[in-house]
Amino acid sequence: MATFVLCHRHDATECRFVFAAWHGFDSPLRRGRALATCAAGGDEHLMFWTVEAADSPAALAFLPAYVARRTEAVRVTEVFVP
Repeated sequence: MATFVLCHRHDATECRFVFAAWHGFDSPLRRGRALATCAAGGDEHLMFWTVEAADSPAALAFLPAYVARRTEAVRVTEVFVP
C-alpha cells in the first residue's frame, strides 16, 4: 500500500454540491474530517485527505465521482527534515 494525499479543488459556488455528493456514498472518509479552506474564507476552495491505497485510481475511489473528478491523488512518503 502507498500513501496518497487527495488534493481537491472547487469554486466557492460549488461547496454545496461537493458536500451533497457524499450523501449515500459509502466511504471510510464519510462523516470524517478533512483539511479544507472552504470555511476559512477567500476565493480558493481546497480540501485534503490522506489515504492508503494500492494506486492513484484506488485512492480516488474513496471519493464520490463528482469530487474525484476535481481531485489529484499525489503519492507521498514521510521524510526526515534535518
